[in-house]
Amino acid sequence: MSAYRELGLAEYQSLTGVEMGRLVATGEVSPVHLAECALELAARDDGDLNAYVALRTENALAEATRLEAEAKDGRARSALHGVPIASKDNMPIVGEQCFKGSRTSSESSATYAAPMVERLQAAGAVIIGRTTTPEFGWKGTGISPLTGVTRNPWDPTRNSGGSSAGSGSTVGAGAVPIATGSDAGGSIRIPAAFCGAFGIKPTLSAIPVWPGTANESLSHAGPLTRSVADARAVMAIAAGPDPRDPQSFFAVPSTRSAGPLRVGVVRAPFGIAPTDEVASRLEPLFAGLSAWSQDGTAVEELDLPTAAPREVFERLWVAGRGLTFAGLIESQGEVMDPGLARLLPLAREYDVADYLEGLQLRRAFNAEMFAILEQYDVLIMPTMPLVAFDADQEVPAGGEADAKLPWITWTPYTYPFNITGQPAATVPVDLGPGRLPVGVQVVGGWARDALVLDVAERLEALAAPTMERRVARPA
Repeated sequence: MSAYRELGLAEYQSLTGVEMGRLVATGEVSPVHLAECALELAARDDGDLNAYVALRTENALAEATRLEAEAKDGRARSALHGVPIASKDNMPIVGEQCFKGSRTSSESSATYAAPMVERLQAAGAVIIGRTTTPEFGWKGTGISPLTGVTRNPWDPTRNSGGSSAGSGSTVGAGAVPIATGSDAGGSIRIPAAFCGAFGIKPTLSAIPVWPGTANESLSHAGPLTRSVADARAVMAIAAGPDPRDPQSFFAVPSTRSAGPLRVGVVRAPFGIAPTDEVASRLEPLFAGLSAWSQDGTAVEELDLPTAAPREVFERLWVAGRGLTFAGLIESQGEVMDPGLARLLPLAREYDVADYLEGLQLRRAFNAEMFAILEQYDVLIMPTMPLVAFDADQEVPAGGEADAKLPWITWTPYTYPFNITGQPAATVPVDLGPGRLPVGVQVVGGWARDALVLDVAERLEALAAPTMERRVARPA
């Protein structure tokens, strides 16, 4: 086996996780060297971005050393053997603290790992650090009472998005090719779109979620990555039933019936138009979809026949979070995020009848969306109606700061697909100096995650000429 070669940081940032895994498997690059590159970039950028709760320097290098020995013996565990990744700090890692963005969290070390973490570590991925999240992942920005403000790698005065805030920021900055995330209303797709990363919210519990959350029927685990291929590799490792999450037994992979692919293009989802900046930058991509007809793909523009289900989401989210954290809010609310603490009195305004009516409204909305995704294999639409706004604000200028859930007022394209549980991914588009990232969203039918990834890969290729894909941080 030849001696390992050294990567410059720019070359490291140009590689996908899958490409790194191949270099490790063929003996060209050391897992220890990859971990060192990732740790150096993460530490270099964190003063500006605040993407990490903690770096796992000692543990990561020790794990990489063991994995290097395995690779030398030809025992690569998976396509991501020796690849550096980061993990959102709401997913426990054995032997380490898990703060979930809260000053109220226990300082005791976890005795178990979240399924996604457990499976990725078993597959040989090296977790270099735990990434920031707003308190208990309750909102769509990167502001936490524990860690402060997480910032956008393309412009640190702007929002990273949340709640997988640090994961989006560090992948967008190029420190790691892959980070774990969770998404109960857009928390993978918002930061991925704002920070120029790919992100997928798989079908509900396709990647098991455990411990359970306050909004179990909305909460998904998934990756934020440098490429669609990286996300596909993560799904191959992390997806599959786990008895700790009974919902995971219903997320059985599905294949589409034979025939031409049917694509619905939605320019103004739920009747809400994106800003002119977002619309103009997505227009070349939408225009390019016409070329797909050459292989028989049917591309058709449509309007969704329903409004965004804001009231449904508010009832589920406010009641779920407010009442689940009632004891904590009552005893330690003064050190908690004021927006989260405010959910308790709001939750008490609902009675059981209100909540049950919310479930009925959810069923009606789901029926509409499932029917549309019988007519079309996938829907393609903007991920966000706007680009990243000020880092220390909860809503964009002129936004609904006094709403029950301020963050859903500016995320109308993401949370509806947590209500339905369908897979949804965001692909970065038109990345380059002087431009804040925008994303295009792909939504598929229940359990058609593989199809969503296939279409996302085609969009990634279509967007490639306008992308400076890997090295996000301008010099």
